Amino acid sequence: MRKNEVMIGNDTDHLIPHDLDLLSFLDGRFARFAGAPALRLEGSFELSYDQLRAQIVAVSSRLIARGLSTNARVALLSENRPEWSIAMLGALRAGAMVVPLDTKLGTSEITTLLAHAKPRVILASTAQRARAIEAARAAGIGSDRVLIIDDGSITSAGDIAPPVRTHDDVALIVYTSGTTGSPKGVTITFGNLMHQVRAVGAAIGPQGRERFLSVLPLCHLYELICGLLVPLSRGATISYPAGETLLPAELSRIMRERKITSLVGVPLLYRALSRGIDAEVKRASRGARIFVAMISAIAAVIPLEKLRRAIHRPILKSFGGALHQLYAGGAPLDPEVAKRFERMGLRIFQGYGLSETSPVIATCTPRAYRRGSVGRPLPGVEVRIADGEIQTRGPNVMRGYLDRADLTKDVFTRDGWFKTGDLGHLDDDGYLHVTGRAKDVIVLGGGKKVYPDEVELLLADHPGFAEVCVLGVPNRHGHEEVCAVVVPAAAQGEADPEEEIARMLEGVAAFKRPTRVLVRREPIPRTTTRKAKRQALAAWITNDLEQAA
Repeated sequence: MRKNEVMIGNDTDHLIPHDLDLLSFLDGRFARFAGAPALRLEGSFELSYDQLRAQIVAVSSRLIARGLSTNARVALLSENRPEWSIAMLGALRAGAMVVPLDTKLGTSEITTLLAHAKPRVILASTAQRARAIEAARAAGIGSDRVLIIDDGSITSAGDIAPPVRTHDDVALIVYTSGTTGSPKGVTITFGNLMHQVRAVGAAIGPQGRERFLSVLPLCHLYELICGLLVPLSRGATISYPAGETLLPAELSRIMRERKITSLVGVPLLYRALSRGIDAEVKRASRGARIFVAMISAIAAVIPLEKLRRAIHRPILKSFGGALHQLYAGGAPLDPEVAKRFERMGLRIFQGYGLSETSPVIATCTPRAYRRGSVGRPLPGVEVRIADGEIQTRGPNVMRGYLDRADLTKDVFTRDGWFKTGDLGHLDDDGYLHVTGRAKDVIVLGGGKKVYPDEVELLLADHPGFAEVCVLGVPNRHGHEEVCAVVVPAAAQGEADPEEEIARMLEGVAAFKRPTRVLVRREPIPRTTTRKAKRQALAAWITNDLEQAA
C-alpha cells in the first residue's frame, strides 16, 4: 500500500457462484416464485413470475429466429414499464449486448449513441416508436430494425435454446456523459451484474415480503440493479406508475393502494416527499399541527424505530403504512431530510457508486447504518483513499469503455484500481464518506478548498429556493471565488437571496460562504441523472456578466 492510502475490503468469493450465470440464476428464482406477482403497470396489467419468464422466453426466441447473432448489440428505448424488463432480459437471453437508452435525451443525442453503438435491433415502446425510427434513420440504421415491445407484435417463436453466457461476456453497454464531455459506453459484464445482485441482496438481508415502487429510469444502472434485478431475485413485486410522474401525491396514492414496502430514489425525491408532508401539515387544523409537533418532539428522543413508526402512524398511513426500506443514491442526501424521516422511524439508506462500478460500491443497510455516510463497501469490493480520491477494485468494476482503450487506461491506476474522481474518506469503523467531485472543488486564492456539495446541502431546504448550485468562478484577480446560483421558488416572497444565504451560513467558515450570488430564472442545466452541469452553468455566468458589463 502506498503512502497516503487507506484501504478496506472483504473476501466474499462465496457470494459469486462460478458455476451459475445470471440468467440461469434468475430463471431458478422465477421458478421458485412462479405464482407470485412480479411486475405491475398501474391501471393496466400484472404479470406473475411464471408469466414473466414465458414472455422473456418469447422475446428471446423471436430475436434468435430473426437471426440475431451472439454478442450482437440491441438498443432499448422505452419509458419504465414491465415490457422494458422483459425486452432487456429477453435480449440478454438471446445472446445480445443490450444498450439501454434514456428517453429524456434529445433525438439528436439518441442518434449519436446509435451511430456509435451500431445495434442490429432497436427495441422501443409505442410511445418512443417515432423517435426510435427517426434516430435510426439518421444513424444509418433501417427502420425495419425497430421492433415495438408493448403492442403484442413480439409473439412466441417457441422456446429456442439460447446461447450460453459466461461471467466474462458483456451484458450491457451503458452510455454515460457524466456532467461534461462526450458520452462514453461503459461495458458491464454478466459477472459484474451477478456480483451486484448477490452482494446487494446479502448486504440488505432478509426483509420479508417486498413490494417495490419503481420511479427512477431503468436505463440507469442504479434502478436496473436496485429497483429491478435485486427485487426480482428476492421474489418482490414491482409496481410502475402509469406515466413518468414523480408528483408526491400520485406516488403516495400508489404506495397506499399497493402497500409499498420499498422505494429506490434520489435525494430530490425524498426532499419532495418531505415537503409534501409539510404542506399537508400546514393545511391541517391547529390542533392537528400541535399534535404533529408533539409527536415529532417525542420521537426525537425515542431510539426504537418501531416506536417512532407507531407514534407517526397517522402520517405513515398516507404512504400505505408498510413503507420501511428507503434507498438513496445519485447525489448527496440532505442530512435534515434524513433526520426528518428518521424521526418517523424511517431510515434512508444512502449508497454510492458510478456506472463504471455496476454501479454500487458502498451502501448503508438496515444492519450497518451511519447518517452522513454512504455506508460500508459491498462484500467483495475494496475501497482505498489515495491522495484524497476514492479508488476501488472488485468484481463490480467495468471491463472498460467501448472502443476507447485510451479512456479506459486513464481511469485505472498502474496497480489496477479504478479512479472514481470523487473525494472522500473512510472513518474508523469502515464507513465511507463522500465529500465531492475532485474536478468540482473550488480552490481559493489563498489555497483553501471549498466543496460545493457541502455548501449546497446547507441551502437546499430553503423554501424560497427551487434550486441552488454552488460553483467556482474566476474573480478579477484570476483566482476562483465561491458563487451560488439560485433559482427562486414560484411562491418566493420579498426575501433577498443574498441576505438569506448569508443568514443560513452564519455558522459556516467565512471562506466557504459565497462571495457572489446570482439569480437565475430558468432551471439549472442538469444531466438526465439530475447532476448539475457546472460547466454549462459557468458559461451562462460568464455570458451574463459580459452582457451586464
